[in-house]
Formats: sequence, C-alpha cells, structure tokens
Amino acid sequence: MLIRRAKRAVLLALGLTIFASHAELPPERPLVVAVAANFADTAAYLAARFTEKTGVPVRLIMGSTGLLTAQISQGAPIDLFLAADTERPQSLITKNLVMDQSYAIYARGRLVLWVPGVVEPPNLADFMAGFDTVAIANPVLAPYGRAASEVLARFPEKSQALRVVRGQNTSATYTQIASRSVPGGFVALSQVLAQGVPRVEYMVVPENWHEPIEQAMVLIKGRAIHPAGQPFRDFLLSEKTSVMLSSLGYLVGGG
Repeated sequence: MLIRRAKRAVLLALGLTIFASHAELPPERPLVVAVAANFADTAAYLAARFTEKTGVPVRLIMGSTGLLTAQISQGAPIDLFLAADTERPQSLITKNLVMDQSYAIYARGRLVLWVPGVVEPPNLADFMAGFDTVAIANPVLAPYGRAASEVLARFPEKSQALRVVRGQNTSATYTQIASRSVPGGFVALSQVLAQGVPRVEYMVVPENWHEPIEQAMVLIKGRAIHPAGQPFRDFLLSEKTSVMLSSLGYLVGGG
C-alpha cells in the first residue's frame, strides 16, 4: 500500500484540489512517463489522481535512471522522464532530446539504512561491525546506490570487510532486503514509508554524508507532443504536490 491510512484522506483531498485547473483535458493516448525506481510508488499514486480528474491515462515505465536514460537516447517512446538525479536529464539536453525549458528539479531524495527485525534504530557503525553483507543499488545506474557508496566510503576500514550486494535499482534492493536474503542495506526513505516499515528498523542517513540526491525531470522530444505532458509537469511542481512529497519521504524546494 502506497501510503498509510492516516495520510490517505489528506493526500486525496490535496490531489483533487490540484487537478481543478487541468480538468477536462481531451482524452488521448496514454501519457508515457519513465520513472526512477525510488519514485515509482509515489508516481503511481500521483498518476492515478491525474487520470481521475482529467481522464488522461498515464503509463509508467520503471527502472534505474541509467537504463531509462539509455532507452530514451535510443528513441524509446517516452513523454516525460522523472529521473533520480540531475546528470542524466542534463545529458539528454546536450543531445537535443528534451523540450526547451522543461528541465526542473521536482524533489530531493533521502537515503536510509534499513535492517528488518531489529528492536532499536540501526546505527551504521554497529551494522558494519555486526554483519558481513550490505545491499545497495548499482552505483553506476542508480543515484541512490551512488549515495550509498559515498556513505560506505566514510568508513573505509569497516566497509572494506563487507560483501556488497548490488541491485539494478532501488526497487530490486528493497526486495532483497525485504526477503531477508541480505541482513540490511540502503534504500530510499520514500520506500520504507510507502510500505509502512516500522520506524525502529531504519536510520535516516544524514544528508551531508553524501552528495544531495536531487531528482530532475524533463519532457522528451522525438514523438508527437502529448497535450497532457505540460499539465502533468506543472502538477508535479505545484505547491500542493510539494506537501504530498514532503509527507512521502522527499525534500522539496529549499527544505
């Protein structure tokens, strides 16, 4: 379940208000949105609210930011790209694959160390001393994996003794940890909140332990321009959506 019941009514009310200005968009082919794995659940919730008020279906394609960028570069039929970093969207701009002035940072992600089954919040140093394996997303493909690598690098003596299991994206890493095939690892705060993971089981990593996980979006050229692309982008950048994102584990604006 994407959000706990305590938040659902508030978020739904906000979502219905947001869409008032974009109601009654003409029905078209689905708006195709490529979305980084960490944001997939949140994007699904937001897309459903958009469809509910506008009638425009939204198709989500989830994957690591690196793989999605490669697919877009090769001509994949994508309307909007919600990345987990800023570098990949900027690389698409340099290739002239992005609509002018569509680049924007829509959120900043937070990294957590999640250790299922513990009875008190995990401490990173204690985790590295007590376990021999840690799961992270592939640092080459996934910005959350890169951030996790930067965190481990702060403790070189202890982290060198760890066996690092790399998932293709944060969704794969979350599954590895949830299945107990690894004792713990690094995922997005949004993921543990979405799944109702007990607060005692995870540690929010200080943001100054790694480079900021700024997540940018762009509208993609190369196919017929979807009339709902710009309205959906505007919705994601709206103040009310920022309130939603803050409650779902993301930093927005200057926060």
